[in-house]
Amino acid sequence: MNVEAVQVMLASHPLWSQTIPIEPLLADASITALQKGDCVFRQGQRADYWYLVMCGRIDTLRIGIDGEDRILHHALPGQWLAPIVMFMPHRTYPVEARAAEDSTLCRFGRDNLHQTCLDHPQLALCMLALAADVLHQRIDDVDTLASTSAAQRLAAYLLKLANKTGMRVEFPLSQRQLAAKLGIRAETLNRLLADWQKLGYLEGRGRAWRITTPRALATLAGNVACQADGTAQALSAPIP
Repeated sequence: MNVEAVQVMLASHPLWSQTIPIEPLLADASITALQKGDCVFRQGQRADYWYLVMCGRIDTLRIGIDGEDRILHHALPGQWLAPIVMFMPHRTYPVEARAAEDSTLCRFGRDNLHQTCLDHPQLALCMLALAADVLHQRIDDVDTLASTSAAQRLAAYLLKLANKTGMRVEFPLSQRQLAAKLGIRAETLNRLLADWQKLGYLEGRGRAWRITTPRALATLAGNVACQADGTAQALSAPIP
């Protein structure tokens, strides 16, 4: 195990305090290599481990009553996976986690995390801050679903992708999964993309698109775009 790389990635987390010693967490740590499609853990499985994503991408999802996957979150390099689950009393994973591409994870044990929190209260405060941050994000998600239209949510999502990759964006999900994530019907998603192509806002097909008129999307997104990190950067980026 590359201990130095794990230490650097743990310490670089925005909620991490430099006063927290990393060595106790590494006592039972191990590296896990996954291929695309491999399952990290399943919904309802006993929750004994949490993870640090070293490389690749891990999707968390739930299986709906219709049997369809609902992608909830993407865990990227440097992000943690399921640390808050380690403190749930029922001790089972509430979601499934699956490798969206070849990935490497560092695995940590639940019991060791608990003991380290007892020995170093600053780590417990870090976990509480993480839980509060996740709760805040979910409240924002619920508010967005309740108070915005399908067009607003899709436009804001495209601008968020553009902030990371430029005007050429690629959906990390299938259109069916993306529609479920945005809380709209797949037919509505396809219609919006087709309409915006005709209007000259977008070019592309499937998962690969190029935003040709970012300001038009920003106008459509409205307040949702204002809440998305880096929207101003997306608007000012050159169009390749």
